[in-house]
Amino acid sequence: MHAHPHAVRFLILALALIATVSRADEATKPDEGQLRATVAKGLEFLDKKADTWMNEKSCNGCHHMPELLWSHREARRRGFTIDSKMFDEFVDWSSMHAKDTGAGLEVLALMKIAMPDNPMPELTSLIVNGQQADGSWKPSGQLTDQRRGVPDAKTNSTRLFLLALGTQAADQATADTARAKAADLLAKSEPAKCVDSLLFRALYAQRFGPPEDVAANREELLKLQHADGGWGYIVGEEQSDPLATGEALYLLQQLPGADTAGAVVRGQAWLVSHQREDGGWDIDITRISKTDRSAPAKAKSLKDATGIYTFWGSAWATMGLVEGFPVTDSGNAPAP
Repeated sequence: MHAHPHAVRFLILALALIATVSRADEATKPDEGQLRATVAKGLEFLDKKADTWMNEKSCNGCHHMPELLWSHREARRRGFTIDSKMFDEFVDWSSMHAKDTGAGLEVLALMKIAMPDNPMPELTSLIVNGQQADGSWKPSGQLTDQRRGVPDAKTNSTRLFLLALGTQAADQATADTARAKAADLLAKSEPAKCVDSLLFRALYAQRFGPPEDVAANREELLKLQHADGGWGYIVGEEQSDPLATGEALYLLQQLPGADTAGAVVRGQAWLVSHQREDGGWDIDITRISKTDRSAPAKAKSLKDATGIYTFWGSAWATMGLVEGFPVTDSGNAPAP
């Protein structure tokens, strides 16, 4: 019996389409050299911007220095060349300014996560003292200013602080007490409003359980990947950005599986293709912030906020790419 001509033509077209898609995926897949070069440029960008930040600001917050330390530490663990003298200067400056919490207490948590080998008991005390009666921590204004909303920001900051308290064995009893105090709050099941929340929900569940929450958050994150390979920070946002894409890659490589490999490659390709010549990544904060800065009188506010998010997004983009390389220095404890 002969196959119908239309069926034959359809089969040929289908096979051709599959071959074309496969070639396209292969063509856009960054090789190790491209990924290493992108990471190196990202680290250099963060170094230059951090130096300016340190000279012009007396603030450790706004996701600047802790996330620089986090990205550089993880890069060094994976064999990237880091200027040790400069890194030590960053650590010293950040430690000196860590207790300046005008920008929000999250800087304390990020410092402990970025440097898990440093006990920093004074930061532990400040974190514990910041826990409120309902078990939560008050999120900083920058986070409540986002379109994620205050409730999402509140539970996300709570998980962040609890992860930070769990970084050192010496804080185990303190961390257990804080988690018990926050249990009822975190037990409330509300859909995540942004990729940042999915990241810390999954990391929290990976550390403290329940295991089914790890799989659920990873699955939700995979569903949110855009056709271009990137992710948008706010759930439902159609434009990809480096902040969300870096966070998504970080998580998917922390929790790898057969269903994550293709998503990781597409995310890496998006970051490689969108990196600026200076090593940073552009980000449109109007897609994230609920504050209207469109008026001419608010041009400086828009510029300043964009600068903060550009650093924040570039740090996460760099970390997301760094996570794709194997650890070569196992002597240092990994961050969450």
